[in-house]
Amino acid sequence: MTATALTRFERGRRGVLGAAVVGGVGLAVTLLGGVLSPREAAYGYLFAFAFWLSLGLGALVMLASFHAARARWPTVLRRPLEVMAACCPVFAALFIPVLVTMPHLFPWVSVPPGLSAHDLHVLEHKRAYLNVPFFVGRAVLYFAVWGGVGVLLYRWSVRQDTEPAITERAVRFTLQQRRLSAGALPFLVLCLSFASLDWLMSLEPWWQSTVYALYVGCGAVTAALATVAITAAFARGAGEFGALMGPPHFNRLGTLLLAFVCLWAYCGFSQFLLTWIATLPEEVTWYRARLEGAWLILAVVLAVGHFGIPFFLLLLRAVKQRPVALAGVSAWVLLMHAVDVYWLVFPALRPGEGTFHWTSITALVGVGGVTVAAWLGLARGGYTVPVRDPFLPHSLRVSGS
Repeated sequence: MTATALTRFERGRRGVLGAAVVGGVGLAVTLLGGVLSPREAAYGYLFAFAFWLSLGLGALVMLASFHAARARWPTVLRRPLEVMAACCPVFAALFIPVLVTMPHLFPWVSVPPGLSAHDLHVLEHKRAYLNVPFFVGRAVLYFAVWGGVGVLLYRWSVRQDTEPAITERAVRFTLQQRRLSAGALPFLVLCLSFASLDWLMSLEPWWQSTVYALYVGCGAVTAALATVAITAAFARGAGEFGALMGPPHFNRLGTLLLAFVCLWAYCGFSQFLLTWIATLPEEVTWYRARLEGAWLILAVVLAVGHFGIPFFLLLLRAVKQRPVALAGVSAWVLLMHAVDVYWLVFPALRPGEGTFHWTSITALVGVGGVTVAAWLGLARGGYTVPVRDPFLPHSLRVSGS
């Protein structure tokens, strides 16, 4: 299939503007909520930030994994992953409100009154790592690694599109992407792991888990794959990447989604089981805050909704091979991922008490609007698939196109 037969993403000028306006309004309303209820708004914004960033980071990890593994079949669906990954630098600016509200979020920044001598000792013991200058420095490093790798992979891919044919220079771009991905993948995962510890686990610095980062990372990859499946179901116009994907391709995408749903559940169960067996006071507090009252209901919803329902549906080939059916399951998984991030963040605000604040919704809309505007703006004018990738013909044959 020639490049002229493929479609450029020309739609979206109004979409970019509309998403940006919605995002701006959402952030403005969240700011107003921050004036009225600063602590609740800070947690709501962190929840929204973590959810939307997880989509970009999950896409970046999958993109680098595909390149490092020299996988051919995902070539046709690679462009949305590239766009999502390349927009990670946007979150460096969106991280500023988190820095501003650190005293409301992290007890190691502003120590709350009434802590026991043991809790104060733990905070003092972790002071060498949990301090504001080092925290900010690590965040700068994370965004530099994510942004540098994501932007380079995207730029090389779109520069490859400008080649008149699959030339030696075009092949060189593919080799560059593979080498960078193979070398950078461990650092991407390490940065994701430490960021989850810094921004989420340190909300309750007296608790620690060696499985936590893997749990968060698996959730991010699951959400990214679900986003790609939803996008593919809507991008079914002539020459768009979703229309070039046949049932075998959707089947593989659904199988990947199933694998990470299972891995997410395995990590969550392993963490719970180890904590249950050990029954150490400093470890069970995290689960006590999430398994009492309304949070217990949410935990059950996650067990059934994030694992049970998708697991049985994604076992069916008829579901995985049909774009609309797979998109429906993926939308459900994405909703459960949002519930999961909420369950990770908000119990730290008031342990044991079901907590909801309207700024969670406005922040989710605000950060989401900015993120979607960045995605649409970056994708606009480019091909929906990497047209000069030497393995695109193989990918199209795999997909039945």
